[in-house]
Amino acid sequence: MIDIGANLTHKSFDHDIDAVIQRSLDVGIEKIIVTVSSIQDTKKAIELTDQYPNVLWATAGVHPHNAKTAEEQTEIMLKQLLAHQKIVAVGEIGLDYCRNFSEPKEQKKVFEIQLGVAAEKSLPVFLHQRDSHQDFVGILKDYKSSLTGGVAHCFTEGVKELKDYLDLGLYIGITGWLCDPRRNHNLIDSIKYIPIDRLLIETDSPYLLPKALEKELKTRRNEPCFLPHIAQAIAEYKKTDLAEVLLNTIQNSEKLFFRQKQ
Repeated sequence: MIDIGANLTHKSFDHDIDAVIQRSLDVGIEKIIVTVSSIQDTKKAIELTDQYPNVLWATAGVHPHNAKTAEEQTEIMLKQLLAHQKIVAVGEIGLDYCRNFSEPKEQKKVFEIQLGVAAEKSLPVFLHQRDSHQDFVGILKDYKSSLTGGVAHCFTEGVKELKDYLDLGLYIGITGWLCDPRRNHNLIDSIKYIPIDRLLIETDSPYLLPKALEKELKTRRNEPCFLPHIAQAIAEYKKTDLAEVLLNTIQNSEKLFFRQKQ
């Protein structure tokens, strides 16, 4: 299995990262992509990939929440970080109008800068979108022909949004959101329409712990080792074999993120 999105630079992992990695290996996870939200976060992720070279890879980028704090030198610093051999994508980048921690104008500017860098460096993009679908799709359409691919991270939306993302050539990342009966209704409607060759799985650790595990584990911290629960839920909702989900998500992850590293 490959977890394409885990926020392992989060402070909740600082005290037991060795155990977290070992638990992931124990359940059959071969690769984890550490996703980041800032330039400083990217540097910490690179340190982790150096510490666990056979397991961890990373993205590099500035999350839309942090667009307002992006420096004028962000583009230059990002290009420097992308030279590291364990960086496999530009991200987490996009637009987020849900909380507007950064103004939309700032978000759009930083998003387009990073899309340009991804195109120049021939790297895929790891994309974040909340309550900003039209602007998000509009910007991506302008870059579609120059990008080498990307994933709509933590997809939670309906069939219309799914179609737009598939038309853009994006892969679709599914998280533990699927396992939350309080809010997964749109995703359940959509998941049967996600082609198996465009499907990816991710935990988004430490967030989005599969709901059934909260009472059992008495914790809300998610970990990569819980990825099998997401894969099982996908298999059930798509009415297919777990083995098919695992095989295809591994192949899709390798194709999108790792082919340029081989």
